[in-house]
Amino acid sequence: MPEARRPLETPNIKAPIQGNDEGIPTPHGDIGAEVYRKRRQRLMEQMGSGVAVIYAADSIGAGKRQNSDFYYLTGLAYEAGAVLVLAPEHPQYQEQLFLRTLEVEDNRWHGIRPMLGRAVELGTGIARVSRTANMPILLNRTILQCKSRELVYLGDFATYNRPVSKELQLYRDIQSRILNCSIRDEHKILPRMRSLHDQDEIKLMQHAIDASVSAYKAAMHAVKPGMNERELMHVFERTLHENGCNSFAYEPIVGSGPNNWVLHYTANNRTMNAGEMVLCDVGGEYQMYAADLTRTFPVDGKFTPRQREIHDVVQEAWQTTVDMCKPGMTWVELNDAARRVIDKAGFADEYYHSLGHFLGLDVHDVGLDTEHLQPGQVLTIEPGVYIASENIGVRTEDDILITDTGCKVLSKDLPRSASEIEAFMAR
Repeated sequence: MPEARRPLETPNIKAPIQGNDEGIPTPHGDIGAEVYRKRRQRLMEQMGSGVAVIYAADSIGAGKRQNSDFYYLTGLAYEAGAVLVLAPEHPQYQEQLFLRTLEVEDNRWHGIRPMLGRAVELGTGIARVSRTANMPILLNRTILQCKSRELVYLGDFATYNRPVSKELQLYRDIQSRILNCSIRDEHKILPRMRSLHDQDEIKLMQHAIDASVSAYKAAMHAVKPGMNERELMHVFERTLHENGCNSFAYEPIVGSGPNNWVLHYTANNRTMNAGEMVLCDVGGEYQMYAADLTRTFPVDGKFTPRQREIHDVVQEAWQTTVDMCKPGMTWVELNDAARRVIDKAGFADEYYHSLGHFLGLDVHDVGLDTEHLQPGQVLTIEPGVYIASENIGVRTEDDILITDTGCKVLSKDLPRSASEIEAFMAR
């Protein structure tokens, strides 16, 4: 999915885990509690001192998901209203988890939530688990036991017209009540950590990508003149579900004819005609990890000469930049290389978004795009050309893993060039 200019063979599938039969909160999916503990320890090592607060999402469900930073550090996908406190200087409790108040009658509506106890601490992997009602006094004590009295801000900074984050508002309130309490900016730590994926994460991302590749192949075989864009979207959705993805990773784009040059078109309700192309930007989510792929293909299985010309330009820009993907490169160098190809072809004003973005727990995932690429990062490469006057929009997007020696195209099994797409659709 493009960002404004400035990311099958099915393995054994596990259903989403909200906890066990007793409702005890445990890490979701295939990554175990020990991995999350090591992440918290690594984060605290980089903090060195001070106290950090990370809020979970206020609500989960009905299109709302867990806060990605909170999930990355705990694996708790379904605990709404929780708070994680990290304090590397604390003599006893470096990690504290606060869960929302237990309402026994609410169990009948939303499922079992247990009383606190040793089982909950073992399930979450955190030694001190308390209720959010106890957080004010326990957080105060934690700060006063910290020699520096520093509050470490790990979140991003909002623009002046956006709401102040809960963490920053909390820190300001604490500052007004505890003398000599300061706020330290460490907003780069988590983006840097989260953008460097381990093998467990890459395995989950590969599953989401493989499921998405299968969905694209099903869509390429199903599309035909007279079909509605929404029908094609349902082909994607059904195939993703069949391959273990519980949802789209983002709102899908299925744009045909005059809609395929609209970058964030999501109505997906037009009837497609012969001679047109359909641009599909669709990715599945598997255990909170996203895939993000785009293909532009002919509704009737055959590109017109003009459509193929534009598609070939985009393919050349894609290949040029993917060939450059390796440790030490920068986003600026990659984007400039794609732009040179498109500018040379005469479409300088028809490419108006950035080349790609990081991919992980979010489709537009965190990462430091001003720094050099490193092994373990996953990014999207997605050049495009959009000619509104001709109702032609072409974008090609794949998910790329940076390796020690270069890169690996994680979505390599999906037909990409115009010739490959036509040959696949003709089967």
